[in-house]
Amino acid sequence: MRYTLLFVLMIGLNFMFVLGQNHSSVDFVKPMKIKPVVSGSFGELRSNHFHSGIDLTTNGKTGYRIYASDKGSVSRIKVSAGGYGKALYIDHPSGHTTVYAHLERYSNRIDSIVTARQYKQKSFEIELFFKADELPVERGEVVAYSGNSGSSGGPHLHYEIRNKANQKPLEPMAFRDDIEDDVKPQIQGLKLYPISEGASIMGANKSKYVPVVHYDGVFHPKGQKVFKANGEIGIGVQVLDYLSDSWRKCGVTSIELFANDTLVYHSYIDAFSFAETRYLNAHIDYDEKRRTGKVIQRSYVLPNNRLSIYKKKNTYSVKVNEGEQKLMKYVIKDFSGNTSIMTFTLQGEAAKTYKSDYTAEVKRLQYAKSYTMDTLGLKLEISAKTFYEDIDLLVHRDDSIKETLSPVYTIGDEHIPLHKFMKIGIAVPDSLLDRKDKLLLLGYTGSGKTYSRGGSFDNGYVRMSTRNFGRLSLGIDTIAPKIKMRKPPAAYNYASRQSIEVTISDNLSGIAKYECFIDGKWVLFEYDAKRSRLIGQFKQMPQILKGEHSLLVYVRDNKNNVSELEIDFRR
Repeated sequence: MRYTLLFVLMIGLNFMFVLGQNHSSVDFVKPMKIKPVVSGSFGELRSNHFHSGIDLTTNGKTGYRIYASDKGSVSRIKVSAGGYGKALYIDHPSGHTTVYAHLERYSNRIDSIVTARQYKQKSFEIELFFKADELPVERGEVVAYSGNSGSSGGPHLHYEIRNKANQKPLEPMAFRDDIEDDVKPQIQGLKLYPISEGASIMGANKSKYVPVVHYDGVFHPKGQKVFKANGEIGIGVQVLDYLSDSWRKCGVTSIELFANDTLVYHSYIDAFSFAETRYLNAHIDYDEKRRTGKVIQRSYVLPNNRLSIYKKKNTYSVKVNEGEQKLMKYVIKDFSGNTSIMTFTLQGEAAKTYKSDYTAEVKRLQYAKSYTMDTLGLKLEISAKTFYEDIDLLVHRDDSIKETLSPVYTIGDEHIPLHKFMKIGIAVPDSLLDRKDKLLLLGYTGSGKTYSRGGSFDNGYVRMSTRNFGRLSLGIDTIAPKIKMRKPPAAYNYASRQSIEVTISDNLSGIAKYECFIDGKWVLFEYDAKRSRLIGQFKQMPQILKGEHSLLVYVRDNKNNVSELEIDFRR
């Protein structure tokens, strides 16, 4: 007994050490010399992925100096209109890669290399790879300036630390001790799920959500602490975290669930691979998020969930028999070890029998099998392990909507997540074959508005690959993009301006390409996709001297509709 207690104590102490562990052997320079305020934590649950770094706010401004965490060599630079925007990757002798994203610009030395390559490739969006020591940097060297580029929702630095060998992102908080956090996680809700056939919760074969309140130092399900249940029951928790001096919602590191003091579930996230990050949609209750916005983390594992964050190798569901009682306890911790606890009881109720309500339009699909369908003018190809569990697939054709170019097909339920791409094709009537290159697939919002789902004509069908169910029909795009000068000066005299700006937009298929020419020569304009702007910085156009010039803007959408705008201006 004495040795057992000692073993348990050692395990507990070891876990406490790991939670909040600093990599003390690695001494990294902080990427910015301002008070660190975290607006996004590592492993935070984002759309279709886990957050792979930390977001550090920059006081609503751009242009703060970004310092290299240690000596090393630039391994990669990527510039894109979305995603990370302007991003910089540096490999270090410690075996780590640091990543700096949403940058405004690079240091002059690095920026000159990037700009030269952009002119060579005649493209704003580029991706460059460098050999070891080809572009060295010193520890603490200014390598960039903070910004708001790409898909950033506001000025900040996205900062990552990765294992250089496999590029797995690691918890950046483990490498620093200057971020204050004395706020414990906030448990917001509890959800119970009937998993096995005939399972019940409170006398019904459906899931139950209960909000959570806090009193007496712990969290409690609101209104009740005892839930009648029978069969295999899955449990989920809605939780978020805050750090000191920040109101931004962040994520937690560790979730443990105990049944009668036995650990039945444990998730712990301090590293993951990009190859597995989309399994987030199996980790959360995807349906609940789509319907209500609540983010419930399952404390049980779906059959096709391959995440590596689970520390016990089982499915984690809890079996409840009639007359049985199980005391459940959540222990939830953030990276700093701040802990929140919630308890409740599952009370075994009598087993019940439920009737199936399948219809002819619904087909049961097993997640481990592949399926093809060719019916009603629709083709569908689904590979094995596209879903995280067996699903009910609804396929319905509606010919009653007269304003559309084809029937409207309902394919599946948009609240069901797909891990792999499935292939969809809708037959093209003969009357549209003369405009086949302009055809695409339309999606429908909940309010009935249409938007482009992409796709292209192929052998009598408009086909696309997608990871989203929904309503689809044929659409057509024959309208060219719009181009407009943004806030031009009087008489187009840009002598006192640092840049020239243009807004571009497209009504349906989206912008595929843009090019800008001054006096017939290609010039670099940055594309800020979230604001629909092209921005040409005159300092990046050394060939443009003082005097009269002509600007030509060329824009093409994804269905090859083209617009051009030509203006004369003075510099």
